[in-house]
Formats: sequence, C-alpha cells, structure tokens
Amino acid sequence: MPNISQFLDALPLQPSMDEIRTALDHTQDVHPIYNPDKDLSPSAYKLKYRSAAVLIPIWQNPDDEQLYVLLTKRALHMRNHPGQIAFPGGKHDPTDASIQYTALRETFEEIGLAPDCFDLIGELGEYCTISGFCIKPIIAEMTRLSKMSLCEDEVKSVHWVPLSHLLTPSNYRFRKKKLGNVSRGYFEIDYQDIRIWGVTAGILYGLYETLAQYKNINIAN
Repeated sequence: MPNISQFLDALPLQPSMDEIRTALDHTQDVHPIYNPDKDLSPSAYKLKYRSAAVLIPIWQNPDDEQLYVLLTKRALHMRNHPGQIAFPGGKHDPTDASIQYTALRETFEEIGLAPDCFDLIGELGEYCTISGFCIKPIIAEMTRLSKMSLCEDEVKSVHWVPLSHLLTPSNYRFRKKKLGNVSRGYFEIDYQDIRIWGVTAGILYGLYETLAQYKNINIAN
C-alpha cells in the first residue's frame, strides 16, 4: 500500500513526451491504481464491476513547449457526477473492438476529436470505483489539434492543465470525510478555477506513480 504522506512530499516530475513514452514502454507490471477509499470502506467495493475507459490526451503546445492535459467538465444536468472534472471516456460497449477503441470512441462523441488526432502511447492499470466501474486509462499524444465540438448533453467545457502541475505532489491534498458510519477518502487538486478530485485525481496519481517508478522515485512504504 502506498504511503500517502510520502507521496504528498515527493519530488515533482517534468517529463518530456519521449520520456513518457519510454516510461510506459518499460512498465513491466501494469497493476491496478491504488484507490485509498477502498482501504477506508472495503465493504463498499464488493461489487460486480463493468469495464470502462478514459483517454488522457497530452498536447505539446508549440508556443511554450509545455505539455498540457485535456480535461472536461461534465454537464451540470447529468444524473451522475454533474459538473465534475473528468477525462473523456465512458463504459465499454460489447460492440467495441477493444478497450482502446472505447476511449477513442467516447472522446469523439464527447468533444468531437477524431481518433486520427491521437497517437496511443501506453496505458495504466485499472482504477476501480465505488460506482461499479473498472476504468482503463489510455494515454495518448495529440498529434494535431483540431476544432472541438462539445456534446452539450455530456460536456459543459474543456480545460487545458499543465502536466507539470498535475505531476507535482505538493499540489495534491488527501481528504477524508464521514458519510454516515462510513469513512471515505480521495485526492484533490486545484488549478485556476477548477477542482480535480475523486476518480480523475486518483488516475493522475496513478500516472505519477508509473512515471516515478521509471525515475526510481519511491513513494511506497
């Protein structure tokens, strides 16, 4: 089990796109992403899980050479997680050719970026949620930036966040709260006027963990 305090004090990472590719290529053991909430309330996670996928799109801005991650803000009228910051993605349909196809299909449906905008460069382990999904994060380099067309039924807005901000552990907080007799816990990150928390922050923690292992930065006990 990772040491959360040690992670929050860990060094920031500023990898290049080539270093991200190399780190993902050298990841031998793709294990599930640690979800601290599962340790706090294990009985809530005795579920029959369904498969889902998200895309983590990374764009190198030619103006400043920085890497940015594309995130969406879910529509405010949605039944589940309205207004939350998320990666583009959704549940895996039986007709999808692969879990990677799921991530690309959902991205096109939600924000109008076609699969040929991306070069898939790797994946992380699954992140299993209390809502009954095991989510596969697929990491992609954006090779061209085309005009987006947001699906208003699902997406309110999109946000570009510097990858360096998301790979700086001191920008994270770990929150605990009580819901009735059940203890819950999650990571959260602020950037400008958005709050990234829960599943999305947990997946970003998993990205940091993968890159840190390649850099031999220890965040475990």
